[in-house]
Amino acid sequence: MDRAGLPMSGPRVLVVRSGANPFARLPAESNLEIVERVSHSIEPLEVPPSAFERHADLTLFTSQVTVERVLSDDRLAPLLRAAASGGRVVAVGGATESSLRRLGLPPDVVAKGSGESVLDHLPAALERFHVLYPCAEDATPELAAALTRRGAAVSKVAVYRKVPVPADEELGRQILQRPFMAFCVTSPSAATWLFRGLPVAAAERLKETPAVVLGRYTRRYLESHGVARIAVAEEPRFDAAARLLEELAGEGVGQ
Repeated sequence: MDRAGLPMSGPRVLVVRSGANPFARLPAESNLEIVERVSHSIEPLEVPPSAFERHADLTLFTSQVTVERVLSDDRLAPLLRAAASGGRVVAVGGATESSLRRLGLPPDVVAKGSGESVLDHLPAALERFHVLYPCAEDATPELAAALTRRGAAVSKVAVYRKVPVPADEELGRQILQRPFMAFCVTSPSAATWLFRGLPVAAAERLKETPAVVLGRYTRRYLESHGVARIAVAEEPRFDAAARLLEELAGEGVGQ
């Protein structure tokens, strides 16, 4: 109880995500309070039919949003299915796999959730392979570059973009008046939105707060902005990030 006789809430953590999927929820017995903000909306891009004209030996999906964007589109879905027919379909992560199965294009290969994991499932030599890679406009170039180095011809097709939402002024006040015990940004674009929208004092306070990220690219962004402590989730999934947030917040309460 606090001084007014009201129940004390559990430790608070901040999650900023740029995608369409909600963050993971912890079991009911957890007292962690997750404050969630969405940094971007999803805007479909116009995709010319010619983008899917060439047969693909590998069709690569790295996000659930990409699957929904293409296979829920009555114009694009038959074009992509025809291009992928006879080749292998690769999914990154369980959510992407589930979406592909639900929409009738079950993957042949399911990677754990990172570019490195995708490469682990593919031959070292990909000469004469055509890889069709529908993705976000701001998709990191490293995966396509690694496939190209193995000899593949990669057709990277942007099918949607992330549009930043207006900065959240209330969030800056919360960081200063009732600081979070830890925070998570789920992508470089989410991290960019967060720090660009904060007043200087709130940004400096957040830099002293333990951070959780899903991969190395987001970690690099936070490191370049002076965040003191950054933990990378064991797997690039929201549930793994949620467990790590709970661990870091618990450490802060015990100090």
